[in-house]
Amino acid sequence: MTVAILVGVLAVAFESYAVLTAMPAAAEELGQLDLYAWAFTSFVVAMLFATVLGGRLVDRIGPVRPLGVGLGVFVVGLIAAGFAPTMSWLLAMRVVQGFGAGFITVALMVLVARVYDEATRPRIMTYFSVCWVVPSFFGPPLSAWIADEFGWPWVFWASVPLLIVAVALGIGPSLRIGRSGQELDAGAPAVPIWAAALASAGVALLQLAGQRLRPEGDQPAAGGWPVTAALAAGALVLLALAVPRLMPAGFGRLARGLPAVVIERACHAGAFFASEAFLPLLLRELHGFTLVQAGVVLTVGSVGWAFGSWLQSRPWLHIRRDQIVQLGALMAVLGALILGIGAAWPGAHWAWIGAGNVVAGLGMGLATASTSLAVFTLSDPRELGRNTSSLQVAEALGNSLTTAAAGTAFALLHTAGNAQVTYGTLLAVCVLAAVGALASAGRIGAVPNESAR
Repeated sequence: MTVAILVGVLAVAFESYAVLTAMPAAAEELGQLDLYAWAFTSFVVAMLFATVLGGRLVDRIGPVRPLGVGLGVFVVGLIAAGFAPTMSWLLAMRVVQGFGAGFITVALMVLVARVYDEATRPRIMTYFSVCWVVPSFFGPPLSAWIADEFGWPWVFWASVPLLIVAVALGIGPSLRIGRSGQELDAGAPAVPIWAAALASAGVALLQLAGQRLRPEGDQPAAGGWPVTAALAAGALVLLALAVPRLMPAGFGRLARGLPAVVIERACHAGAFFASEAFLPLLLRELHGFTLVQAGVVLTVGSVGWAFGSWLQSRPWLHIRRDQIVQLGALMAVLGALILGIGAAWPGAHWAWIGAGNVVAGLGMGLATASTSLAVFTLSDPRELGRNTSSLQVAEALGNSLTTAAAGTAFALLHTAGNAQVTYGTLLAVCVLAAVGALASAGRIGAVPNESAR
């Protein structure tokens, strides 16, 4: 089961990095470059909805069948994407892939909680991180070579054999788990499908608003700022209506325990991924880096993430799980501050950017694994799927909202031509998000560290 899970995670991780590399070639061949960003947003929107639905199903029927459905849907989306004749078809298949990925993510996490004991789970989370870091090294160059030699469709198809291997290895153990009946719970809460749909629509509206923030030199979007502001306001209203129904009780009043864990994850993910989204452009504009050189800096941050994930599982780390989350959040604040100094300080060496990304990655490794483990510990077994999906949804929303805020700062300031002010301001947004993560981490309360008991 362990090998099957890790092969599946490795395949999904490789697909994520490969698509990032192959999408420019696909968009160039299929046309409609104005839809390029939707190739990623459509995936996130579908994944958000499927994560909520999958979490409810996992609580009712266990993780095995939702995991099987997710893998099947994901494979169908990959195969069909390779045959896309138009950009619209490709976007539709990205929706299918996102739906499958949502089921896979929540079912895998619940499977880890159900199959492995408390002392083993931190080590499994470390393996997860390694499976995500390894493709960050070889995924982009390998997928670029595949796209150049065989065409971009083969980049989508390349992950299919690995997924088939994962399914073949996991069939036996999964059947035994499914027959055990231990995970069934007919009394699980009802699925708030409308809330998941509203949250997905809110993310899509944010994307629409963001696309209207054109770079300098382009024609302004129809309707100008009033329409853009209306779209953003509508997105926030939808999210305000939907998100509390998707989160643990007490989320709205920032309660201790599970709500604090979820809020920390949202703020932390937002701070990290929003800064990472602009680092390649920052390095190109301020230091003249090539894309390959900028990619090396991002890879170093991934190494920091892997090290943090390894560190949180060490049996000699005799601090509580909530304290590990606090340490990770503190690293997020420090990393964002170092990045901000490297961007805003005239004449700062590029090493500031590299160091800040390593520190921020270290914080993600410590906190991401530990917030997942804290959810396992603090959840009623009957609501493990619900709470796991809440954590994943919070991460997606935190990423979307913080990146949207940073992108707005970039669009407003970049036209003035002062790169230090532009990047310093958008990284200040990331610092604020990281501070929110640190404040939330302090409200989690005592959570035992089973790996160091």
